[in-house]
Amino acid sequence: MFAGELKTERPLRDECMFKFMVLMKRKAGLSREEFKSYYEDVHAPAALKRFPIRKYVRNYLVMPPGSPEPDFDCITEFWYDTMEDAMTTARIWKHQGGLGDETTFIDTASQVSFQVEEGLSE
Repeated sequence: MFAGELKTERPLRDECMFKFMVLMKRKAGLSREEFKSYYEDVHAPAALKRFPIRKYVRNYLVMPPGSPEPDFDCITEFWYDTMEDAMTTARIWKHQGGLGDETTFIDTASQVSFQVEEGLSE
């Protein structure tokens, strides 16, 4: 499976959506392949079933041979129809500890999250 293959049943709309991005570093001891495999095959499908996410994209860094180790391995995008959907996800995440498997594959101490606004050039 590749980044972005998992989709919700709802088609994207052309109206305003709320987008959040998370920079993630894999847990020490995991290879990039192990990190990606767990994220795609276990965590992402469970997240789509649990949270009101409209679009969920995982962007994995591709490093040229001999490159220094990056500060993160994946840039994840979460898209929501409404700010309420985003806040619902945040509340569940805070009170229930996410899906409970994050420390299995993510260095959660180095994770950085933020809301973004896209600019598009045509």
